[in-house]
Amino acid sequence: MIEFEDVRQWAEFDLAVRREWWYNGGRRTAREALAFAACSPDGHEREAVVRRLAASPDPEAVALLLIRCVDWVPQVRAAARKAVLSKLDSASLRAMLPLIGILRRRLVDGWMTELFRRALLSSLDTALALDDRESRRFAHREALGLLSRERLLKIASKHPDFVVRMICGDALLDRGECVEELLAAGAPKVRMRALTLLGPDAAVAHLADRSSAVRSMAQVLVPDPAAHYRTLPVSVGALAGLGETGTAADAPRLERHLADERPRIRRASVRGLRRIAPESAAVQPLLTDPSPAVTREVVAFLRGRFVDPATLRPLLSPTHPLHTRRAAAALLRDHDPWHRLHTNLTLLRDPDLAPAAHQDIHSWLQHTAATYTTPSPTLAAEIEAHLDLLPPETARQLRFALPNRRAGRVNSRD
Repeated sequence: MIEFEDVRQWAEFDLAVRREWWYNGGRRTAREALAFAACSPDGHEREAVVRRLAASPDPEAVALLLIRCVDWVPQVRAAARKAVLSKLDSASLRAMLPLIGILRRRLVDGWMTELFRRALLSSLDTALALDDRESRRFAHREALGLLSRERLLKIASKHPDFVVRMICGDALLDRGECVEELLAAGAPKVRMRALTLLGPDAAVAHLADRSSAVRSMAQVLVPDPAAHYRTLPVSVGALAGLGETGTAADAPRLERHLADERPRIRRASVRGLRRIAPESAAVQPLLTDPSPAVTREVVAFLRGRFVDPATLRPLLSPTHPLHTRRAAAALLRDHDPWHRLHTNLTLLRDPDLAPAAHQDIHSWLQHTAATYTTPSPTLAAEIEAHLDLLPPETARQLRFALPNRRAGRVNSRD
């Protein structure tokens, strides 16, 4: 007989039977035949099967009847609903909650949603722990009136799903309860709201908060937040906040932390400089930073700056860490179509970056080969020298795209 470890799989089975005609063939036991018939594309057959399922003692009968409760044919729905209500006791309702949560999304009407709500009274803990994310969030919304203040606070502070934390945290704030506790441990959006309820003194204390959302709210509530950031002890939040509210005159304060031993401090400093001092010359040396997170921030800082290719090309050497090579490649590709092509060809010998290079060469041929620029003779010769690394047809297409295809092109930078 068909058996599923997860009752939600019955909903998938129903869709699969109707979608694939071949599900109706083959030898089956009587119970299997009944299950397939319950999901038949023929409405008359489904209605007849509902009557048989109503009298069936088999464990799958309840799941199949629930599926037919959201059937698109009114007569099938009515018969299935009448039958399933006589079979659902507390234990079977609890067991079927995951399936009910899935089926309520079929939006035939509100019947399945009301069934889910009724189940909360006897199966609250089961509903709040459902694996299906949407069902679990719906259960928390519906259960707000059933949960104690202490339990709401625990969920709002510790639940792994931030949306669930926000649902329960907002419910407490609506009542004006647990504001300080939620500011300390709630989801970011809840903490933002809690901050507005506690006033300017709390906002000053959270200017260097770890959450950018909370920092932003604190900055709105505090006059001249940059002046506060200039006096705060060094932390990721303080440096981030200075970058968010400061001016170019604050650049030296951030630049001196680019050599900090903590990667998060260096990263926050680069990000801040990107906002208030985009011309800072102190950031580029961090392209060889040992932290991939810092290097990614440096790449974002240098985008559009057209760093000298002669500086970047040595960083493609296999002697450098993967994140450094990847950063140099990204900046070289940004220069112009020909540096992008040259970079990809150079990386074909790099086992880590070759797959991405092949893919980008294919994209280049599709979207960029018709460019009206042309490489310098030196760059064109280097490109030509690498073409033997490619399949013959790809190399032929690239040779056709090289200089002198049409007059009047503008030379790009080397």
